[in-house]
Amino acid sequence: MGKKSKGKDKVRKRDRKKASRLAAAAAAPGAEPAPGTEAGSSAAPGSDLLVAGATETRLPSEVDAMELAARLASLSTVLQRHLSRADTGDGLTRARLSALALLVLGGPRTLGDLANAEHVRPPTMTRLVHAMEADELVARGKNPDDGRSVVIRATAKGVDSLEQGRTRQIAPLAETISGLERSERQQLADAADLLGRVLRDSTWEPASSDG
Repeated sequence: MGKKSKGKDKVRKRDRKKASRLAAAAAAPGAEPAPGTEAGSSAAPGSDLLVAGATETRLPSEVDAMELAARLASLSTVLQRHLSRADTGDGLTRARLSALALLVLGGPRTLGDLANAEHVRPPTMTRLVHAMEADELVARGKNPDDGRSVVIRATAKGVDSLEQGRTRQIAPLAETISGLERSERQQLADAADLLGRVLRDSTWEPASSDG
């Protein structure tokens, strides 16, 4: 190998070592600008030898509202699927849990109101209410707003059954959450609070198709 080739090899090695030192210094917290550059100025000649992205600062991209809404809707579907698989026992099916929750949290309702809220036909809700009456989970009473009709209310047994059923239903999810780090559980709690506010503020009216 000639003297010129050896000389070029030495230059290349020197340049590579210099580039490595510059990359390490630039990546270190509080590092000073590399020699030959100023803060905010263009990179110095030869800076293309630095490791790609070592000094690059990436700002988080703006979150698309429609994409985030779709992700939340998908997560809701998955969550409901897992909850519905949990064995609640005592014959408290998903349909009964849902109807009882409406009556316990929202108060007595007419049969028609229950059917509308559950998105089922009145005959279907009638059969469900009859079965729940037989198990003493609900009872009929006079409608205070209309003496000619009746309302369905949850009994004390129905309230207790709902609480016990929900506890058994969410137990697997609670067990998973308990395995998270403390900071992760707090993040999840904060996210749940934020999601609750978003749901309360939403109108849930279909978007207009008018141009």
